[in-house]
Amino acid sequence: MLNAGIETKLTDKTTFQADVFVSPWKSLFGNRMLFAIGSLEYRYYFIESFKNWYVAANTGVAIYRMQKYNHLNLGIHQEGYSILLGGTVGYVVKVNDKINLDIFLGGGNAQSKYRSYYNAFPDIRADKEEGASINGSGEWIPYKGGVMISYQIK
Repeated sequence: MLNAGIETKLTDKTTFQADVFVSPWKSLFGNRMLFAIGSLEYRYYFIESFKNWYVAANTGVAIYRMQKYNHLNLGIHQEGYSILLGGTVGYVVKVNDKINLDIFLGGGNAQSKYRSYYNAFPDIRADKEEGASINGSGEWIPYKGGVMISYQIK
């Protein structure tokens, strides 16, 4: 999975980050996992920008072709988009003058619109017999987390 972002300092304790997260795999462990997430994040650092603990508010959009967690053994997948709104908690570890490690976990509310298709017949709608032109769902979920390696440009 690929993640790239840019973070810029606003004040001594706040920053703004824009990032893109992409999973280009058509299948992972036999399950569809093709998706992309773009997000914007406002961060508040408790000590100083780019150092130690921070909390953040974020918003983003995701597009996907993947199987929902409760549809893994049903032979269907979903294609659609989500609007994300939530928060992040993280910690930045300084490795040297130019490199940091950003350890983070975030989540929030995801409002999704999608259509369901059969895995074996990807052009045939699995939800067509229910008469739905498009399905929707809303969940409180974790949607970002990991370790990002940062290179500081001065």
